[in-house]
Amino acid sequence: MNLNKNCILKYEDLIVNPMEQTVLYKGNEIEFTNREFQVLYLLHQYQGIVLSKKQIYNQIAEDDKNDYHTIEITISRIRKKLKEHTGRSDLIITIRDRGYKFRK
Repeated sequence: MNLNKNCILKYEDLIVNPMEQTVLYKGNEIEFTNREFQVLYLLHQYQGIVLSKKQIYNQIAEDDKNDYHTIEITISRIRKKLKEHTGRSDLIITIRDRGYKFRK
């Protein structure tokens, strides 16, 4: 995967800006940790494409631990924050036994 880290991504009223490391919903910033931001940006950039935990981890991790469970935890936190601010918990979809994708 070749991640373009300079592309501002938009989905309805959600804007993900990698240059500023910000996520805005209707102009209001949603705070994410660096890892949460990286996972959200990756899924958003590959909108509609299923990415496995391993693929996500390999793109964002800075270690060789292969602790894919951290991806589940990170995605859970992202969903919680998105639901709190947007009212939607369905922006990141789980594809059973395959991985995750950002709603298209």
